[in-house]
Amino acid sequence: MAELPPPPEGIVLTHFIVSDDVERSRRFYTEVLGGRVAFSGPGGLTYVALSDSWVIINVGGGPTDDKPTVTLETPRDPDRVSSFLNIRVKDIAAVHAEWSARGAEFLTAPKQHQYEIRCYIRDPDGHIIEVGQTTDPEGDWTPAHWPSSTPLGGLVLTRFIGSEDVERSRRFYTEVIGGRVVFSGKPSGEPTNVALSNSWIVISVGGGPTDDKPTVTLETPRDPDRVSSFLNIRVKDIAAVHAEWSARGAEFLTPPKQHQYEIRCYIRDPDGHIIEVGQTTDPEGDWTPAHWPSQQTT
Repeated sequence: MAELPPPPEGIVLTHFIVSDDVERSRRFYTEVLGGRVAFSGPGGLTYVALSDSWVIINVGGGPTDDKPTVTLETPRDPDRVSSFLNIRVKDIAAVHAEWSARGAEFLTAPKQHQYEIRCYIRDPDGHIIEVGQTTDPEGDWTPAHWPSSTPLGGLVLTRFIGSEDVERSRRFYTEVIGGRVVFSGKPSGEPTNVALSNSWIVISVGGGPTDDKPTVTLETPRDPDRVSSFLNIRVKDIAAVHAEWSARGAEFLTPPKQHQYEIRCYIRDPDGHIIEVGQTTDPEGDWTPAHWPSQQTT
C-alpha cells in the first residue's frame, strides 16, 4: 500500500459517533479497544485517540443552523448500516481474544472470507465495528505492506462507507475532497481505499447479512437526515476549504457558521453520507491548529 499523502491544505480526518452515554462510550473505546482520551470538552464532548485517528463522542441533538434538516441520534436500527469504523489488524486471533477478555461482545468468532479473516462488534450504543485481517498476499491491508507511517500496535483505524456507485464516490473523495486512491479491489474496484490526510476511507457496495454479521444489512443511508455517525474533518482555514471544495463541485448544506467554539458547515457525499467540516476558534480548544496532535497517537 502506498504511503499516506501529506494532509491536503491542513486537514485532519476524525470520526464522530453519537452516544446516549458519553462516559460509557469513552470506557468502551479506551478500556476495551485500547484508545486514549485526548480531549474532554464542554458538555461531555470526548475525543479518543485510537491508532492513526480519533473518535469524537458526543450526545445527539436536533437540527442546527448549519444542518437545518439533520438530527443526530444513536442508531435507530442497528441492523441497517451505511457506514462504520473499520479496524484493520495484524493478528485478529490475538485481538479477538484480548478484546473479548476486556468485555467486547463479538457478533461471531472471526470468519475466513476470500481475502480476509474478519468479525464484528458493537459499541454500547449499537454502532457496528468491523475488525479484519487481510490474508491475500497482494491485498490492501497485508501487514507487510502497511505504510511506514502506521502507528505501532498492529491496528489501523479506517472508515467504511456504503455506496451505490463506487466509481462516483471515488471521484468525490479524490477530485473534490483531495484524497488519493491507494487500493482498488478485485474485480471491479470494490473495495476502493482512499488515503485522506491521516487516515483512509474504504468504499464498497452494500449487501445483505453474512456469516460474520448474520442480522446486519449494509446499504446507503435510508434517511440522510437521521445520522448516528459521520466523518468529521478538522481544518485550519475553513473559508479557504469552503471556497476550494465548492469550486470543485461540493454542495454545502449552508455556508460556514460561527458557533461558540468553532466555525463549521456540512456537505453530503453522492450517496447522502453527511460530512462535518470545522475550524476551531477557541485558542484553548480541541483542534486549534497550533495544538493539533501528531499522527503517532498510540
